[in-house]
Amino acid sequence: MENKTMKRFIRLTILSLATGLTFGAAHAAPPEKVVVYQAFQSIQYLPLYVAIDKGLFTKHGLDVQKVTAGSGAAGVAAVIGGHADFSLQDPMTAILANLKGASLVNVANVVAGVPVWILAPGNSPLKTQSDLAGKSVSTALPPSTSTYLLQRLVKQENIADVKLNTVQIGTELSPVSAGRSDAAALYEPQVDEGLASGYKIVYAFPKAYSGGYAFSTLDTLTSTVKDKPKMVAAFVTAIGDAEALIQSSPDTAKEVARTEFPTLSQTVVDNAVGRLIAQKIYAQTPEISEQAFRNALDLQEYIGNIKPGSVTYANAVDNSFAKAAAGK
Repeated sequence: MENKTMKRFIRLTILSLATGLTFGAAHAAPPEKVVVYQAFQSIQYLPLYVAIDKGLFTKHGLDVQKVTAGSGAAGVAAVIGGHADFSLQDPMTAILANLKGASLVNVANVVAGVPVWILAPGNSPLKTQSDLAGKSVSTALPPSTSTYLLQRLVKQENIADVKLNTVQIGTELSPVSAGRSDAAALYEPQVDEGLASGYKIVYAFPKAYSGGYAFSTLDTLTSTVKDKPKMVAAFVTAIGDAEALIQSSPDTAKEVARTEFPTLSQTVVDNAVGRLIAQKIYAQTPEISEQAFRNALDLQEYIGNIKPGSVTYANAVDNSFAKAAAGK
């Protein structure tokens, strides 16, 4: 009798558990679909890839689709047009759109330093930026922050007769290799590809911006912030988790980067990620500091893209989600 009673109790318990699990599964909220447009597939954007590849968005209830726009302007246009919830690029691209009537706000920092270096062949007599006088430097076709930074450096330090040889982004070393330029201003991973081929660093822009630089941020519509605050909060929190993971586990960051850039040498990828971590290019938190924003805005005002006084930090940045993610 006791055996029959016990068996019945076990059957009822299992049935109850199974019913509860089925009920829970049926009523579990599906992940919210989110689309983010990135300007390019870039090793500088590693926090986004870590958040996707390591399931950090999923952890916060989001199903994130990454789309490569081909340019920052195209990514911002996708957000304005309702094709994307977020875009990742130079925050000034969103601000320029706002000056033309859009309503976007930057909500998370991704690239918090200037990832630009000037390289020259290892046997070149060039040693510092002053040695660029009278030389040719290959750099990306505008609009490109690397080119604008180079132009300002040349003017501010009175480096005479520097000729800019503008080429497609990612090909800056080709003119140097062909003997048509003496040096190149470029981003990672081209920097470590060059170093692996015997080039040397003549000038490092990250050291010139110790206060940080809002180089690439995530923006969204102000209406999205108002209508979907939980989604925005989950997205920014996941980005913050990814940024913390990169800092605490560089090996994990390198692993994701190798997956995202399978055609590159693993050594180049590892060195590039290591350099970007060491020189604080990857944001350590999603917050966009006023100094970092100001540094980025100053460059746009310098080149004449934005009129001084027409943009304020308070109107361009919403740090509330980043601060909430950090428990502030």
